[in-house]
Amino acid sequence: MSSSSSTPSKHDSETLEQPATQVSSTFRQFSHSSLPAFSLGGLFFASGLIPMTLQRKSYVPPFLQRVGFGVVLCGAGYILSQGDAENGSGVATAWSLTFSLLHLRKSLKSPRHPMSLALVGGTTACAALYGSEYFLLQS
Repeated sequence: MSSSSSTPSKHDSETLEQPATQVSSTFRQFSHSSLPAFSLGGLFFASGLIPMTLQRKSYVPPFLQRVGFGVVLCGAGYILSQGDAENGSGVATAWSLTFSLLHLRKSLKSPRHPMSLALVGGTTACAALYGSEYFLLQS
């Protein structure tokens, strides 16, 4: 058995790191984009069109909270569009986690409203996307 087969070469470690680098660079493109924050803000604004009669049968977050979170997420999108990825991702992460903590349990209880599930799913995805930039990928 030769000594070269027992010790990993530099080329082996580069090929192992390449997929991780490719994933992080792809992920970083999206975490610097303002499109996810604006899209989620638009979803919050669209949820304001749910009639009150449908809200009584299943859980939907209060109207003012939906509009307020929409404004804040559009503000985070504006910050990101101005090139400030650190603060924009921090705002989007913090407010997405806040909404998820406030409404996740109630949104998953039966009877479920599709818009409530979409809001919680979107904020969780937004928190994961921008949180990875804020906590893991900053250089």
